[in-house]
Amino acid sequence: IVVAADIAAYAKGPARPTCGAGAVAVLVGRDAPLAMVDPSERATHATHVWDFFKPDHTVEYPTVDGALSQVCYYRALEDVYNRFADKLTNKKKDGTKNDQQKQFTAESADYFVFHAPYNKLVQKSYARLYLLDARRRYQRAKEQLLLKESEHMPEAVPASDDSASDASGDYASPDPAPSP
Repeated sequence: IVVAADIAAYAKGPARPTCGAGAVAVLVGRDAPLAMVDPSERATHATHVWDFFKPDHTVEYPTVDGALSQVCYYRALEDVYNRFADKLTNKKKDGTKNDQQKQFTAESADYFVFHAPYNKLVQKSYARLYLLDARRRYQRAKEQLLLKESEHMPEAVPASDDSASDASGDYASPDPAPSP
């Protein structure tokens, strides 16, 4: 069993309402009820940002940049979700590439677990998953359209020296003016 806990205490100011404590216990092992069967079906995110740190370990309270911390949270969410969804979309159950392109979306999962310093962040993050799905659908449709257009375009034929002089005739108006 793995147990992790954290207590968040802040000095007086705008971050104080988000104070709290949290803990989690995870059963790890072969017979664990929550199993990571395929380790490739995961995504992680890490970045070096000074949004929350303790420059002085003799003081109980950290230095916090709440606005930057929220931006970091959304960036991490987007990065992890997009990479995770792409992995599951591109993989079949047997581990081979998914040719059917069944898309992983926010509706594919039974549950999502979010860090919850305040309720609105969780609501906005869950809604953001649907925005990310819409972006992915748009990008996929755009790529398919470009692919379809490229299949229907005639191949370019290199012009020879003889046809170069007649090239302007291809673009002439349908009713050329008579010569004087």
